[in-house]
Amino acid sequence: MNYNSNRNTTLMMKKITKNFNTGRKLSGALFIIAAFVLLSCGREKVPTEYGKAETITVKVAVVIQDPVVPGTDKRVHEFFKTPGRNYNWNDPWELTSSYADTLHAVSNGVIKYEIVEVYDDSIFFTRFHDNNELFGLDDVVKYLGEPEWKTLKERGTSFDYKAFIEHYGFGELRDKDEIHEVWVWSFPYGGMWESTYSGKGAFGLNSNPVASPTNEKLLTVMGLNYEREMSLALESYGHRFESVMRKVYGRWDYDVPYSEKNNWELYTIYDKMSPGNAHIGNIHFPPNGQHDYDIKNELEVSTAADTWANYPDLEIENRRIVNCSEWNCSHLGYMCWWYRHIPHFEGVNPKDGHLNNWWHYVVNFKDAMRKENELNLDINHF
Repeated sequence: MNYNSNRNTTLMMKKITKNFNTGRKLSGALFIIAAFVLLSCGREKVPTEYGKAETITVKVAVVIQDPVVPGTDKRVHEFFKTPGRNYNWNDPWELTSSYADTLHAVSNGVIKYEIVEVYDDSIFFTRFHDNNELFGLDDVVKYLGEPEWKTLKERGTSFDYKAFIEHYGFGELRDKDEIHEVWVWSFPYGGMWESTYSGKGAFGLNSNPVASPTNEKLLTVMGLNYEREMSLALESYGHRFESVMRKVYGRWDYDVPYSEKNNWELYTIYDKMSPGNAHIGNIHFPPNGQHDYDIKNELEVSTAADTWANYPDLEIENRRIVNCSEWNCSHLGYMCWWYRHIPHFEGVNPKDGHLNNWWHYVVNFKDAMRKENELNLDINHF
């Protein structure tokens, strides 16, 4: 395995096992972000008639690829700028805390991320498509320092997931239930997919699963970019959600007649695809969206979004007219609004046999399928 001859793992990796939430104080900028998140992703607005599912604790290991740039006192996120842009990149430590808190909030409290380990690292698993040699820190600095990121764009990059998982022992940690997933905060053009599965029985998220995995249990690896704001990390999680729910229901087809759609297809309907029948929309298209990321559209449409507070009872639609003001006409607002309506209740839907808590499938697919089968056996027994 080629990690480049100048690498010294012991010196380059700092493993932090302290309580993450008390390890660093909120900066003024993060305090503002946190306040906005609470406003956009705050408490559930509509009461439900069904019991909320029990909280599932998800153990996550975090790898932060944001070392100090040689010859400076600044980390990568502080030193570089996006070509043609003036905004500052984000502190991945602060993003980590905000990400965990926001996912807990938008899941209505049924998911709680516990950050068990943080690796503050300068080892990279990025390579060019036309070269098998992994980047070193000098390479990262060199190519991010080029005008317009010319070489990165022309040659393209990929990420060696197998070497990454083996290097940290994440497969073994997953099989011991010491972790459930991994978040990686990396630089732009780091070559990662937004989400990737490793493990026996893995299927495609928004990428193909890791080939020849050594771990039995499914491990999710999230590829996150600290150049971008937190709402984009939520979007990445949303594409993971979409892939898992397609697997659960076995189909995601907008062309199926409205009366024949499964519950996942109903959830993701937007008005442009089925006029007058919008529910929540998908990660790219809000209920009134006319194109990708059309989150500021003031077009008014009918949505059955409030119906989902009564899940699994969707027979009587509770419709009203909305436009982008429903989610503050912002990307973060729409992400939070989208997640807030995800079913998060106890039990199983007697009509389709799937859990009333869709979050369970996303954070632990095999365990959710086991529970689904058990609950259906109990129902059939009686």
